[in-house]
Order: sequence, then structure tokens, then C-alpha cells
Amino acid sequence: MTNQVWFEYNGVNSLDMYMRIVYDISYPSPESDIEFVEVLGKDGELAVDNKRLKGVLFPIPVVINLPDNMSVDDAATKISEWLRNDVGWHKLRFSGSPDYEYVAICHEQFNIQETLKQYGRTVINFRLKPYKFRPEGSALALENGETLYNPEKRVSKPYLRVTGTGDITLRNNGADWLILRSVDEYIEVDSEAMSAFKGNRPANNKVISTVRPLFPLLNPGENRITWSGNVTNVEIETRWEAIT
Repeated sequence: MTNQVWFEYNGVNSLDMYMRIVYDISYPSPESDIEFVEVLGKDGELAVDNKRLKGVLFPIPVVINLPDNMSVDDAATKISEWLRNDVGWHKLRFSGSPDYEYVAICHEQFNIQETLKQYGRTVINFRLKPYKFRPEGSALALENGETLYNPEKRVSKPYLRVTGTGDITLRNNGADWLILRSVDEYIEVDSEAMSAFKGNRPANNKVISTVRPLFPLLNPGENRITWSGNVTNVEIETRWEAIT
């Protein structure tokens, strides 16, 4: 890339779309989901913490710099297709924040053609989830007894693929962490989505509900993962998580 300020959404870099961020952007902090309830006979309000963080709106001002052989209409159509054809949550990265990647969705209707024609610039509004991740490469193949160190202050919600058969128990620092029953070849567990599956078939019935939390988490600091049962391989995406 160049030294221009860019963002990357759903695997496409803005510079490849002839767009760069106009100026430095500030990263918003999420708001706690708190309800204020009035109680008869009590001064002020009662604060009810719903134990979650709200998503945040993140506008990105961009300017377009087109090559001589491309029209604004063609570029605007290409940009709109990139942002709007696959509406869903995707990874969002910035040149100014290389240590983290965000989870974002671009869902607002906007007339990018008109704003680009008139001003050569526009604002793209993303909605961010209230956390960001340290970028990971491929899934990590674990050894039985290996220790994972969570460098963040928040628990992470990992993605696991457990290959084996029959009844399998995974433990974290000696405590039951994930108990599986009647595994057939493999099972995948996504703690963020709170689901288990094999291929495109749901497999939540394979996860034993006596463990709390039901889906495994990686606590800040050391997490020593061990297992018992007929296991041939355990792969994990740790998804180290920080507040946006």
C-alpha cells in the first residue's frame, strides 16, 4: 500500500477502490446498556445494568481519487456493490490501528453517486460491535496441556474444532470447560455465536449443559487446556478481545 490512510472492509482495501480516509478518525467507545428506573418513594432513579455494551456508529469520511480512464459513475457503482451486496457483519481494519480488527456492518442507504459527483467525497457509516480483536492467522493446533495466555482484560469467546469420537471432556486450568457427548469425527463450537455444529448441521445437543458457562471462554491471563477421551486434534481461534 502507500502511506495514505485506508480502511479494509470484507477483505477489500479502500485504496483499491480509489478511496482514502480524509483525515484522522477517532475511535468511539461503546456505551453500557443501563436502564434508569424511577421507584416510588426513592429519590433519583435506580440504575439497572443489563451487563452488555451497545454497538456504536462509526462514520468514515473519505475522498475519491480516480484514474483518468475511470468515470465517477463507474467508480460509485463499484463502491456501492462492494459495501451493499453482502450486507452482514464483516472484519474492518484501519491503517492507523494495525494491532486490532473490528467487526462492522454497512447497512445504511446512501446515494454515494451524488455526493461523489458533487464533492468528490462522502461519509460511509458503519455500525461497530463494541469490541475489537487482535488479528489472528490460521487456527492454532493445540497440544494437550498447552497454556494459552490472554493478554487482554476481557474474556474471549473462542472458536474450536475438536476432532475425535465418542465422549470428550476439555478442561481449563483443571476445571471442566467443554463436555461433548457422542462426537462423530469432529464438532465445531463457536462461543461467540453460542452454537455447535458439524458441517451445516446443528450439534448443540452434543454439548453437555451442566458446564457453566455453556460455551467455553478464555479468561485474562493463563488458560491451560487439557482433555480426555478419544481426541486426535483440537484447533482454536482465540479471538483475544478488547473494548472498542
